[in-house]
Amino acid sequence: MTTTEQFVGYAVLQPYVKGNKDTELKVHTFESRPLESDDVEVEVAACGICGTDIHQLTNGWNRANFPLIPGHEFIGHIVAVGDKVSLLKIGDRVGVSPVAASCGTCKECTSAFGQLCANRTPTYNGVHKGYKTYGGYANKVRVQESWAIKVPDNISSEEGAPLLCAGITTYLPFKHHNLGPQQRVGILGIGGLGHLAIQWARARGCKEVVVISSSSNKKEEAIKLGATQFVLNSSEELAKRSKSLDALLVCGSGPSTNWAQLLDLLDDHGKLILLDLPEQPIAIPPGALVYRHLSMVGSFVGSNVDLAEMLAFASETGVRPWVEKVGNSCEEVNNGIKQLMSGKARYRVVICGKGRQ
Repeated sequence: MTTTEQFVGYAVLQPYVKGNKDTELKVHTFESRPLESDDVEVEVAACGICGTDIHQLTNGWNRANFPLIPGHEFIGHIVAVGDKVSLLKIGDRVGVSPVAASCGTCKECTSAFGQLCANRTPTYNGVHKGYKTYGGYANKVRVQESWAIKVPDNISSEEGAPLLCAGITTYLPFKHHNLGPQQRVGILGIGGLGHLAIQWARARGCKEVVVISSSSNKKEEAIKLGATQFVLNSSEELAKRSKSLDALLVCGSGPSTNWAQLLDLLDDHGKLILLDLPEQPIAIPPGALVYRHLSMVGSFVGSNVDLAEMLAFASETGVRPWVEKVGNSCEEVNNGIKQLMSGKARYRVVICGKGRQ
């Protein structure tokens, strides 16, 4: 085990309040966690600004631990390795997801569900052997070798970074629920998650790809991404489509979301798959599930096995996030956060120019 080192990143020291510069990200120097024998040290080249970062920065989920350096979808090159690292080497370009370490021996880890390991370490806002974890808004991050995933050469760091969270979050339901040519798939919300879900549905050859959005000005983009149908998210329009879907991926929701009407879109035996994580509890009418054998399930990022598989599939099929790039200065990163919070980003914001591409 090596000694700790001084790393630097952009941290929020208290809950972020839009318009209050005192709560914006500031330069923050911190002591890294020690490099364990099975760890690698990644010099960050590009890091996505994820919706989860906003929830944490504002403490919307009431679990943020300040000071907090976000960033759990990033790509960079390995600059140091522990003495038991065997599959990776200095110079390899790897991607890191919301999980930075897991036990490797529990039921979840040994069945390719390591992201559910009870002893997993979050890439940021967590604790690893007594040391706080900090994310990809920093210059370097240390993670377990098994959670540093090689990135195919034909995926750029800027485009690849969002695949490590938004990409795997939207890919996994297609794998686990076998969504393909026989299924009519609905996608609620065209944003950072939804625009990738549409592409996965297209790449998997789904029978129908029905995109539901509250914004009619996204119709052209939805079709370009791979939608076969576009539906406005209004009670009148949704009422016309009862029992029209086999699965519905919820990639965006809000306080006014009508969950009963969403369930009515599903045919008997259908699945509502929750990828969005609302800050408030949601109300589900139990009869909608019981009388039609519907199910509501969740999906949380992916294992290291899933990540490697997803990147390979993206490499082969051309699935890529639409990104807007911001520079690496503190001011530019804060502007990127404001851009995402404004709802105007199309569709992921990525911090670039951090290190060797």
